[in-house]
Amino acid sequence: MSDAKTIEFLDGNSQDQGVAIVRNVPSFVGLALSLARDGDIEVFLSPSDARRLIDALAEAAARAGQTN
Repeated sequence: MSDAKTIEFLDGNSQDQGVAIVRNVPSFVGLALSLARDGDIEVFLSPSDARRLIDALAEAAARAGQTN
């Protein structure tokens, strides 16, 4: 059994409604991204790759939040 977390968002490029679903399956972290009008993708990352993705997202979010 996997626990899933769902995050709804507005895509900044297309202004389309989107959803991200994060779930755990044995030995992997599942990540699905879906836009209402433009398709889906689901990938399964090792725990170490998932941590690298988290770090990259945190760094990008910090940069995006900076004002120049």
